[in-house]
Amino acid sequence: MSAFSDQDFDSKGYARFRPSYDDSLYEFIVHYHEGGDELAVDIGCGSGQASYPLTRYFKRVIGTDLSGTMVATATSRAEEEPSLRGRISFQQSPAEELTFLENNSVDLITVAQCVHWFQLDKFFDEVYRVLKPNGTIAIWGYADPVFNDPVADRLSMEFTYEDPTKLGPYWEQSGRNILRGLLDDVKVPADKFKDVETFKRTPGDALNNSTSSPLSIKREMPLTFYGNYVKTWSSYHNWKRSHKDQADIADLYLSELQSKMKWTPATTVKLEWLTVLKLARKI
Repeated sequence: MSAFSDQDFDSKGYARFRPSYDDSLYEFIVHYHEGGDELAVDIGCGSGQASYPLTRYFKRVIGTDLSGTMVATATSRAEEEPSLRGRISFQQSPAEELTFLENNSVDLITVAQCVHWFQLDKFFDEVYRVLKPNGTIAIWGYADPVFNDPVADRLSMEFTYEDPTKLGPYWEQSGRNILRGLLDDVKVPADKFKDVETFKRTPGDALNNSTSSPLSIKREMPLTFYGNYVKTWSSYHNWKRSHKDQADIADLYLSELQSKMKWTPATTVKLEWLTVLKLARKI
């Protein structure tokens, strides 16, 4: 996930334009959780999208991220909200090395939109070490948003993956493919965790278990906002670093959407993301 760790990555744009998660997700996780409420740790916290909501359910929350830029952005909000002082903190740390945490000290660990970058064996060993017995790990993520319109979705796939002159070659692998597979390759070790549950949501596919998934991400936004969301992608960041003197590829993509769909920058578009949630308890 080197793009997100770059000093010039737009962490404030990431915080503003990335989708957040509905309260129903956290309520579902807390309902599944059978442990205490002393400490939750949000690993790969980014700018804190999942960290801050956890303060409603846990007495103390720690967010960690490999990126110092992301940690600084997440920390700035806590400094502006006096009610959160002493209850939430952030620090730079690899997901696989939580050396600041004692054995059997954490009630809940959350991992939002980042597990596909981790060294999984080391990560699960470390989670097992720091979780209290019967503590919970909640892993979730979202992949490609869909318009549920065949023309717009075809343009999106070409821009995102299929056209080699666009963003396809600039995704960092194998992480992106793991996420596109809705974390099927992320195997929770059966010798360390129990009660594993997986929920998936695949928009537009009637033959799936979407109705049972607690993680639904649907948003309506102006087309310009969608364009800014595209600019939070690691592939876009990598493309820009290699094409500093060329016309902005995301702007060209939006222009194509406007032309083919008869949209304007102010047109409200409806998006739904493919999502996955995995839950497990420490043995």
